[in-house]
Amino acid sequence: MHITAVNTLEIRSFEDVDPVFETRLQAFAASFVEVPGCLGYVMNRSRAEANLWILSGYWATTSDMTTHFSSTSMTALVNALIEARANLTFASFTPVLTDTPQDGV
Repeated sequence: MHITAVNTLEIRSFEDVDPVFETRLQAFAASFVEVPGCLGYVMNRSRAEANLWILSGYWATTSDMTTHFSSTSMTALVNALIEARANLTFASFTPVLTDTPQDGV
């Protein structure tokens, strides 16, 4: 199966984070792998900035990715990050193929 959509969530904490913060992020990423259409979900911590993590999801279709954004588990993650006062930067990517109709276009 091919990756047709990717999402990233950059998480930056400006306060000291407790030791379980990263463990919680890893648990969310592991649970997202079970979402229908998810081809993989990973969490990476910056080597240069101790309080920077990036979650990346890889999707079979754009609609699978979009459905994930409004899921209970994604809402729980965002709420937890808001409570932790984290700065969030979100991005999603889908290819623009001239020969193939795109989801939602």
